[in-house]
Amino acid sequence: MFDVWSAVRWWEDWQLRVLVLGSLCLQWFLLLAAPLRKYTIPRVIRTCIWLAFVSSDALAIYSLATLFNRHAKAASSGGYPPPPGTSAAGAAGSEQQKSNILEILWAPILLIHLGGQQELTAYTIEDNELWVRHTVTLVSQVAVALYSFYKSWPASGDWRLLSTAVLLFIIGVISFSEKPLALNKAKINRLADVSSVIQGTKPRSEWRERLNQFFLFESFTKLRESLSIRGGGQDSRKQTTLTDGDKVFMVVSDMSISAAADELVKRGKAGSVDDVLGGLDPAAERGLRRWLRGAFAFIYTRASVVFTLPYLLYHLLVVPVLHIAALVLFATSDKQPYKRTDVKITYILLCLTAALDFLAVFIRQLLYLLMSMTEVPSLCETVPGYNLVDTVLRERKKDIGWMYKLARWSGVKEEYFSCNRDLGELYRKVAGLVISDLVKIRGRDLAGYRTFTKPPPDPKTSAGEESPRKPTKSNWALNEDQQMLCTSEIRKSLLGAFDRSVLLWHIATDLCYRCTDWNKAGKEADEESTSRAGGAQAIIASPPHGQAGVECCTICGYTSRCARRSTSTTRNPLHLRIECTHAISNYMAHLLNFNPEMLLTGSRKHLITEAMKEIDSSIMTKEEGNSKINLINRKQLVYDILAEAAKRRSADGSEENQKTLHIQDALSLANELLAIKDEKTRWKLVYKVWLGMLCYSASMCRGYLHAKSLGEGGEFLSYVWLILSLKGAVTLADKLQMPAEKTEDAEESIEKDLESKAKGKAKGALFKKRAMAGDLEQYDRAIGVGVGSAPRS
Repeated sequence: MFDVWSAVRWWEDWQLRVLVLGSLCLQWFLLLAAPLRKYTIPRVIRTCIWLAFVSSDALAIYSLATLFNRHAKAASSGGYPPPPGTSAAGAAGSEQQKSNILEILWAPILLIHLGGQQELTAYTIEDNELWVRHTVTLVSQVAVALYSFYKSWPASGDWRLLSTAVLLFIIGVISFSEKPLALNKAKINRLADVSSVIQGTKPRSEWRERLNQFFLFESFTKLRESLSIRGGGQDSRKQTTLTDGDKVFMVVSDMSISAAADELVKRGKAGSVDDVLGGLDPAAERGLRRWLRGAFAFIYTRASVVFTLPYLLYHLLVVPVLHIAALVLFATSDKQPYKRTDVKITYILLCLTAALDFLAVFIRQLLYLLMSMTEVPSLCETVPGYNLVDTVLRERKKDIGWMYKLARWSGVKEEYFSCNRDLGELYRKVAGLVISDLVKIRGRDLAGYRTFTKPPPDPKTSAGEESPRKPTKSNWALNEDQQMLCTSEIRKSLLGAFDRSVLLWHIATDLCYRCTDWNKAGKEADEESTSRAGGAQAIIASPPHGQAGVECCTICGYTSRCARRSTSTTRNPLHLRIECTHAISNYMAHLLNFNPEMLLTGSRKHLITEAMKEIDSSIMTKEEGNSKINLINRKQLVYDILAEAAKRRSADGSEENQKTLHIQDALSLANELLAIKDEKTRWKLVYKVWLGMLCYSASMCRGYLHAKSLGEGGEFLSYVWLILSLKGAVTLADKLQMPAEKTEDAEESIEKDLESKAKGKAKGALFKKRAMAGDLEQYDRAIGVGVGSAPRS
């Protein structure tokens, strides 16, 4: 029979030892796991890191409280509590008192553990605002440790042990003090201090600037230096007025770069706004990973404190000397009166705690090297997806598993079960396509993607759908030919609420994707690409959804057919556009379901739930009398139901139609899109609409929310937002800070410049053609007018 009282006595004797060793293990786990936060890792691992981060402080504080209680009782009774199985009289002797002295040395080590790890100062952005609470914890725990040491240390103790304790207290107090200091400096409002540095009201520290550029922005520093060297040093003021790091900190803290540029011009630090804003060099786009890591480091780590001269001198020179001195003093002290178990535990604590400070830098760099070798996606380098129809079908499966059902019933997000390993490859495709279409985005109001300057092709347009007056903005996403393809149904879906537009276009895009004839799409692709692809057409021509041979991914909604076709999409521009469009559609649905506040302020997550219920009820009605419908047949069944719902649609707003409102509108939109017979034209239109939605959502999201998402691995939306901000597009901060007239004037001037450049190119092509035809005299005369030089005499 199990002896309960023996277990209780063992726990009373070993409680403090277990707690201290547990605190040490948590610190080593955080050292190894904290750098992984800069990469896209599964949500379960992030949850484990969060649990360890929260538990580490609680465990260290509880250990200090246990130590205080043990020695407070011993001091009040004139001795130390007796060990299990001994009498109180025998425990009151001096031998027992000496044997517990080593526990006092563990108090400063626990203070070092409370200081935490350099790579994990804050887990969420809200933790930085709690620096006052951490300061109070610092004062209280240091007071408890010092009081326990003062009351418990004997007057006749070994001076070497006393010196060891003093050295450890110095390290512990300073290390613990760094945490609230770093939290205070990493507040989102402190990032806006760069504005005062730029404007000259606050002096810029050259030493700290060099450290920041070396550790975070070294590639862009070299780029700027090379550009200034090529320019002969003429534009040195333009290169240093607003650095790349300054721009990142400003947009993260919800500041307007355009407003800062105007301020710099007024203060005489720049010649014009164009000199400050400049343009994002194509080579700099490859370094966005470093920018995002820099923003992450200054918010969630101790980068704001690390890149200072006192911190580097202390951790590179003082801390190693103090640790080595403490270890040597303890090793040379007399350990005969103490328990061998306590001596071994003290050695473990001293050595491994010193290794935390010695080897932390090298271990982090080794982890970064291993992660880069394994090609794990970094911050914001994935495009997660959520497919509405596949989710409904998956949750209706009878063999889904009780663990999944229990997790979904308890409110656990579906992200925790994500298993798609190809998101990094998908990101590279989508990011490359998006960046190529954002070349001329400077000064653009991204809300213009749903502004139509051309009338719809169908004459049946209600008066309430579109304003008869001429729009003041231009459509930057859709050209005139694409606007002419937008019927009244398509325009109505874009002119409604943004969150519902995302839902309708997601369902319609998914339907168009499933109905795509991949054989026909392959024939319409570039012949040269097809010839290079060789036998890839056999892979591309796999059956669409609803037919045999198609298996859906359990989570993300992408099919195995998509994975097999991934090698050929890079060779086929049309297939690449279709895959990227479908990925953006699933990603926007993912934002609406899991992160609606980033999609747009006020987005309604329950729209996803309503649409799922509409599809689920339709499936339930159709399945009556047929209980042997498998998953593949259900896919085809969904669209049969939706097609019947579209036929039953009427304009009287009956109760039956209200139950499937979202589905009916989505089907009407899909029918309008499928009416465009040319696959290339249709998917280019759909892609441009999704590009407009994506950029509009990114520009209207606060920098605070983008900074907050970095703590959870980041969103692809933040990547797009950073490109738009650095390219000079009109963001939410610009709209709030700058007058609307100024942004509209800037957009008009940009349009005029683009038109003049287009006309110049057309004239140049015409002149070249005439010259090749032999009309040299007319060519020379035209060149004198087109270039702006004087005519030849």
